[in-house]
Amino acid sequence: MSVTETNIVDGIALSEERTLKMLITDYLDWCDEYKHLMILQEKINSYIAFCEGKQYKEIYKSNLIEHIIFEIHFLHEPTNNTLLFLKQIPAQISELTVSIECHISEAENENK
Repeated sequence: MSVTETNIVDGIALSEERTLKMLITDYLDWCDEYKHLMILQEKINSYIAFCEGKQYKEIYKSNLIEHIIFEIHFLHEPTNNTLLFLKQIPAQISELTVSIECHISEAENENK
């Protein structure tokens, strides 16, 4: 599963603090930044729809979700435009408490 499979949740887990964590795995490079951002936006939009539709209740039936984290694991360091885009997402979602966490592959960090 990956960022390009927009109709599939890459990973999902519920913490003890009633936080739903949703994983996005992004292996794409940034050679075509615009195209990459469009793919990432489509994936995030599908996750937002998943949460707004409370589809997570199929998995976590009796749990009250208070916060949602989209945890994005990048293989390649995201561009500044990407980071700006990701910072704007929580403010655009009025009915959900969402935050974004970004992680970059260890291999990418070692190459720098």
